[in-house]
Amino acid sequence: MKSARTIARLLAGTTALTCAVMGPASAQEEAVFLGSVTLEVAGAEAVGDSTNPFTLSGMKTATEITDVPQSVSVVGRDTFQKERPRKLDQILGTVAGVQSQLYGYDSDTNWFYIRGFNSFDTGTFLDGLSLFSYGFGTFYIDPFLLERVEVLKGPASMLYGASSPGGVVNSVSRLPDGSTGTTLSFSFDSEGRATGSVEGSGTNGDDLAWRYGLQASRQDGHGMFEEGFEGVAYGAVTKTFQDGSRLTLHLSYTDMDTDHVGGSFLPYYGTVEPGPFGWLDTYYNGGNPDADEYRRKQLIATGIYRSNIGAWEMTDTFRAGFSDLQELYLYPNGFTTGQVPDATADVNRFVFGHDSYATILQNDLRFAREFDNGSIRHKVLLGIDARQYRLDQEQAFAFGTPLDPVNPDYSVTQPAVGAPYIDNISTQRQLGLYAQDQIEWGDGWIATVNGRFDVVWSDVEDHLGTDLKRRDDAFTGRIALARKTGDVTAYATLGTYFNPQTLSASSLLADPETGHQAEIGLKWQVNESSLVTISAFDITRRDVSQSYVNGGVFDSATLGKLTSKGIEIEANVALNDEWRLRAAATSMSVEIEEFASDPGVVGKTPQSVAERFGNLQLVWTPAAVEGLELRAGTRYLGSSWADNANTLKVGDAWLYDIGASWNFAENWSADLNVTNLTDERYTSSCQTSWGTSSCWQGEGRVITLGLTSRF
Repeated sequence: MKSARTIARLLAGTTALTCAVMGPASAQEEAVFLGSVTLEVAGAEAVGDSTNPFTLSGMKTATEITDVPQSVSVVGRDTFQKERPRKLDQILGTVAGVQSQLYGYDSDTNWFYIRGFNSFDTGTFLDGLSLFSYGFGTFYIDPFLLERVEVLKGPASMLYGASSPGGVVNSVSRLPDGSTGTTLSFSFDSEGRATGSVEGSGTNGDDLAWRYGLQASRQDGHGMFEEGFEGVAYGAVTKTFQDGSRLTLHLSYTDMDTDHVGGSFLPYYGTVEPGPFGWLDTYYNGGNPDADEYRRKQLIATGIYRSNIGAWEMTDTFRAGFSDLQELYLYPNGFTTGQVPDATADVNRFVFGHDSYATILQNDLRFAREFDNGSIRHKVLLGIDARQYRLDQEQAFAFGTPLDPVNPDYSVTQPAVGAPYIDNISTQRQLGLYAQDQIEWGDGWIATVNGRFDVVWSDVEDHLGTDLKRRDDAFTGRIALARKTGDVTAYATLGTYFNPQTLSASSLLADPETGHQAEIGLKWQVNESSLVTISAFDITRRDVSQSYVNGGVFDSATLGKLTSKGIEIEANVALNDEWRLRAAATSMSVEIEEFASDPGVVGKTPQSVAERFGNLQLVWTPAAVEGLELRAGTRYLGSSWADNANTLKVGDAWLYDIGASWNFAENWSADLNVTNLTDERYTSSCQTSWGTSSCWQGEGRVITLGLTSRF
């Protein structure tokens, strides 16, 4: 309680500091004006047609992609909303270095690896603040809430503290922008999902702008037993004060009540390779209707205050988030006759249930200014960042009845879960001080220096075992040098990171994970409508604890040391007035270099990691038909392994997508999309633990039709 009060006072204190230091200020240089209404700061506004927009993710100050000395990708709403993505990890499928939807179409969780490493737990951010998660204490972000999605690849601890070495995904909320109007949208797809939404925005006088949105979705298909519901609502307001300072408040609420999809946790044989019975059906559901429940209630409140204090631009971002998740699930766990089935084998099953209540409190206070020192230009950033995450959880399981792999009988009543085997309260608090200087001089030279010091307190109050408390601290940094020559920027950067182990009693006995990345790259802005980026990276991770889904339970294994080396290419190029090319390709080598408990896997690739993947899309906007856009593309998912020993291989897959958007009348538009056009059967990934493999079927063909009206 004393530590909790300390953090609470810290959060309150930084906000109080914000109010105390307010003084006469002019509007910030980064802001855009509409009369007296101040629009959002650069780096959070609509991307539009820009291929080199300002971003806040790589520097915490509004910086064009080409000036960030690290690989960063930005996907704007104008691009992804035409394709009607149902989940955030579908948007990420177009980004180089990101392996998304590893677990197929999971209707309630966004999954992604960056540069070969799991990044969905400590690499998920919203408006620059971490949505840290552990176990099932997660926060779900629906694309409806977002203006853009940004991916900063490689270590980001020098800016954000404890985080994934692969990189971070920073989602940017829909915020007031001074526009006025209402948008109605409807869509449905071939899997039975139907969605309706309304968004509105406007102003009140010369100093207040607002925006709101409501979305309701009928969840169905993909092997669900019964249809479900997802509701998302948000509201935001920006107030501009007489001294030029601005306060933005954003509140979102998510409610989900749905069954689990099929195609999950399936055995290797029957999914990747045929079993004695042949293949498991598409979206084979190993659950049971009377033992299937997923219920999420989530509230996220975010505030952003911006003001000028003399020559300093101050930004204070603060948040309180709550996630209440209850789940009951019957999931497959191999065969009754072992890993390799015989003709009599049934699918073995466990009944799993949990209650997880997570809260997160955050405050990031930073000050930025620019000044000249002779012929040298400095852009300086100073900040203090505090975060508290708390998870109150119970997990329990029971042995379910076996299920026939060919003719499943879902009428058998399943046993109730037993007494909890996990019952604890896990808390992690982080306090960090950071500084950055971006130095420009001469003919296009840019140097960037970052430093950050963090202290992390982790503790587990275990109601079934022994409590544990731990304190860790770390210094992380980044040094980078770039040179702009005409339209080309070349850069080299070296950064370090740290990440404390997961919040379990066993994991907290280990030292925090640490490591570094070296990266070189080129960013070529061919013209105002085109950008090509190439990067080569080398990441080293030490004291690694590999997390994975072990049936319905999160588990971990200490691997020791991992490396990831690779090349990424990303292009968004206007070929002419009618044709546009979007492409991304990743080739890397991810290797286990040390593993004390199993030396036999040294030199192998970690399970689930695809080392080759990419996508290519052509977009045609024919001049002969005003308002029409036609899209055709292909996605490639390279092979991976179902085990760290690399004995069970998961094959590669080529997938094809087509789409069309048409503004067919004033303020009316329609979108048609077909993903996995040929209905290719493939496996997204597999993981092996406890002597069995769990595999996830890739999503089959989905046809989506949407209609939008604006007024």
